[in-house]
Amino acid sequence: MIADVGEGVRILHIEDDQSFSDLVATFLERERDYFEVETVNDPRDGLEYIEEANVDCVVSDYEMPHLDGLAVLDEVRNEFPDLPFVLFTGKGSEEIASEAISKGVTEYLQKGGSTEQYEVLANRIEQAVARHRAERQVARGFRAIETAHDGISLLDNNGRFIYINDAYADITGYDRKELIGEHWETLYPDDEVERVHEEMLPEARDDEWTGRTVYVRKDSSLVTVDHRLSYTKDDALVCTISDISETKQVREELSLKEQAMDAAPIGITIGDTDGADNPLIYANGGFVDLTGYPREEIIGQDCRFLQGEETREPPVAEMREAINNAEPVTIELRNYRKDGEMFWNRVSIAPIFDEDGEPDYFVGFQQDVTEEREIQERHEEWVEMMQGFGQLLSHDLQTPLDVIQGRIELTQETSEVTHLEDAQEALDRVEELIGDVADVMQTGELVSDEEYVDVGKLTKEVWQTLDVGDASIKIADEIPDVYADELALKRLLENLLGNSLEHGEEDILVRVGRLDDEPGFYVEDNGPGIPENERTDVFVPGFTTKESGTGFGMASVAQIVAAHGWRIRVQDGINGGARFEIFEIKGT
Repeated sequence: MIADVGEGVRILHIEDDQSFSDLVATFLERERDYFEVETVNDPRDGLEYIEEANVDCVVSDYEMPHLDGLAVLDEVRNEFPDLPFVLFTGKGSEEIASEAISKGVTEYLQKGGSTEQYEVLANRIEQAVARHRAERQVARGFRAIETAHDGISLLDNNGRFIYINDAYADITGYDRKELIGEHWETLYPDDEVERVHEEMLPEARDDEWTGRTVYVRKDSSLVTVDHRLSYTKDDALVCTISDISETKQVREELSLKEQAMDAAPIGITIGDTDGADNPLIYANGGFVDLTGYPREEIIGQDCRFLQGEETREPPVAEMREAINNAEPVTIELRNYRKDGEMFWNRVSIAPIFDEDGEPDYFVGFQQDVTEEREIQERHEEWVEMMQGFGQLLSHDLQTPLDVIQGRIELTQETSEVTHLEDAQEALDRVEELIGDVADVMQTGELVSDEEYVDVGKLTKEVWQTLDVGDASIKIADEIPDVYADELALKRLLENLLGNSLEHGEEDILVRVGRLDDEPGFYVEDNGPGIPENERTDVFVPGFTTKESGTGFGMASVAQIVAAHGWRIRVQDGINGGARFEIFEIKGT
């Protein structure tokens, strides 16, 4: 869950089209009344504006003069590594998206044709800014705890220290690492232990205990401290101590800081570099909620306990290398909750250095970004599907367009208008294909309206629209009707018959008939045939044996067959030609 934004959001929109940028600003400020959009049409001016103004989020186009969106992203990341940056572009591609992600883009959104895109953009900006502010707040809180004058420690429900800051170590005279894992009784005189059990801890559990206690320092000397005890909702004991000379103002400030990490809306962990694999010495409530593991099962573990079967090695290796080099890193990887549920985890890790500049601890921030990844993956699948469909459609349109062009040329050469009748039939087929793609775009399905179709009759109609030359066809009378989408089946036959005409040489003969042993039909020819080692590859998009071929005809056939739930195989045809058998057809 993302925290509320909390206050006004200043957005810089870098877009070279003034009219579009004005439209975006209008819609964004209408979607969120606390959005303030500043528009810059030159990306160079935008970079100067970021330097001068307090910007919460940058929204940038991709194609612009002087600098493209990725170059702008590079410049912003050099100066502001964590500033939310949304690439809002009309030119979308997997390559651009991949490069943007590698450069640290916060969100990648392609411009659409409807006003809904502005609502999506507003949501992405709001979430990115809220997340950035929450992480910044937590980071500030953690730095405040580490540098506080008062001593702060966290103890697990067994009374053992899981975290102490430098001030706590100084007051007690111990090294920080010496106290981790030790019981609180280590610090008390024998006559004070009973008081802790009978008075201090019960009051702390009810609400809070405050007072003065005496600690036994490491050197056996005694020190009197102002003491505050309270429990978190996850049963961790928060202990704050200060020199009795400290002012009330400092103590009240610390009371806020000691709650910052556990109240954070994201998972926070601290790993100790002193142990093997940087064992966790602290986990906040957000991490417990995120993973489903109780705190006692987390402490002492390495974060690898969240990994599983679907966790990929590259992001893990990137994180491991950054830790080895004591460098900050942010990655996304598949993790698993205690109940086995997989989720996408955005993990940010940063080292905490000691006075000598050596890494002492690693602080980690974890956030569930499963929903974001699913949206991104669905978008990528849709783009890939539509790209493939566009290639297939382009191929299927080529045949009727060739017929139209040829018939027009014949009309010009011979002045015989009868050729235009054939051109009109091809134009009708182009119109059908355009309608077909419109249906696919609306429904997302290649097959929609199914009915019983006469395969023999449809084959004759398709044959008449092709430039067959001297080729001949024999269509068996007993081919049964099939339950199919007629327009899709027509495209299948166009590709199969066109394939025979394209690869045949002289005296081309094509036969279409029913299968003998199972429901279905075949299309075969007397051409050069297809070698056995290529009979699977022939349906792969882009595969072709001809220099001028596109390699999408048979891929289109395979898609239509699969969309109907049928199957297709390649056999030897007439005199070694090619034979395509479509089978497992129900309802014939």
